[in-house]
Amino acid sequence: MLYVSLACRLALVAVMTLAAVSKLRSPGVFAASLEGFDFIPARLRSPLAVLVPVAELLIALLLAVPPTVTIGFVLATLFCCGLTAVPILVLVRGKTVKCACFGASEVPMSGWHVARNAVLLGAAGLGTLVALRLGDGAPAHAPGIALAVVAAGLLTTLIVFVDDIAALFESPVAVGDLGR
Repeated sequence: MLYVSLACRLALVAVMTLAAVSKLRSPGVFAASLEGFDFIPARLRSPLAVLVPVAELLIALLLAVPPTVTIGFVLATLFCCGLTAVPILVLVRGKTVKCACFGASEVPMSGWHVARNAVLLGAAGLGTLVALRLGDGAPAHAPGIALAVVAAGLLTTLIVFVDDIAALFESPVAVGDLGR
């Protein structure tokens, strides 16, 4: 189970770091995207534009340092609960809000974003269960570690590129209809 925990840790560290860096590189883009969330009070949107990437970096740091892995997983689970609730609320309210989770995007939130965040929540929850049961230890065998690294890389890629993957399943544009 420590190999599963390692894969979850690595994926969460990568995803949280990439998400935070993209938000911090273009803080105006993320802050502007929050305007579409009518369920978030206007006075909280500016602080959230700063607090969300800071929380993502804190979680990544806690998961990266062995003595703080368990608390990192617990915080990641709580954070991912919120991340999963956001696109659900957007969809339930019938709003069209662009997802700026990994930088500027023209893709509105959809069920794909709910699924992506649910996968993150699952990784955080599974990591939490393993960490609470077995502690913050690290696995010792190189083949298992290598497999965990590959699994984390694949999971990270799927999560970060969910918009591109979703586009593969959209209806193609007819030959005579070039988007007009």
